[in-house]
Amino acid sequence: MIKVVIFDLDGTLVDSVDLHAQAWVKAFQNYGYEFPFEKLRQQIGKGGSYIIKDLLPQAEYEKLCSAISDYRKEYYQNNLLEQVRPFPKVKELFEKIKADGIRIVLASSARTKTVAHYKKLLEIEDLIDGATSTDDVEKSKPEPDIFLAALEKVDAVKANEVIVIGDSPYDVQAANKISLPTIGFLCGGFAKEKLIEAGCIAIYQDAADLLANYEQSPLKSY
Repeated sequence: MIKVVIFDLDGTLVDSVDLHAQAWVKAFQNYGYEFPFEKLRQQIGKGGSYIIKDLLPQAEYEKLCSAISDYRKEYYQNNLLEQVRPFPKVKELFEKIKADGIRIVLASSARTKTVAHYKKLLEIEDLIDGATSTDDVEKSKPEPDIFLAALEKVDAVKANEVIVIGDSPYDVQAANKISLPTIGFLCGGFAKEKLIEAGCIAIYQDAADLLANYEQSPLKSY
């Protein structure tokens, strides 16, 4: 029986992936690097240091990682955050999950104030049992730290009593490392095949799709 659902935020509950990709394009440009928008979009969901390490030579990564990452965070916060919109039926899905006695934790490595903004935007402050932020982890996805931190927000549960819901292969990879099953949402823009290949146990378009098919979903039967 499922007792806890851990939700990713960006790309899963809020429509922010394109905006994050824009911020990365701008950050790399600021330091003399031109990468296509779509190339960076496929990196979203992975920790910033991993994105930079994958795209720059080692020496440049060591020299510029912190500066590029900080620029990206500030640019997103100051120029793009207010453009983020919630995906449909998130609040209603959370209400359904809570009615079943299941606890909900948000797992994000965003800044605390960004997570707070998302919670208010989604109108779910009174429906969650905890939330993580960048302050809770040393390593971000695809490492599992963020999900381990999320589990610390609730009483001890077994891995087979927890489901992760995310939109990227990096969510699935991170969850797999600590034996947590993952439901994938397509609303973040990753191909269904990539999510299946990563190991998702079920795929839905978004929160509204999961809500419409809730009774037949792994939340009821896993």
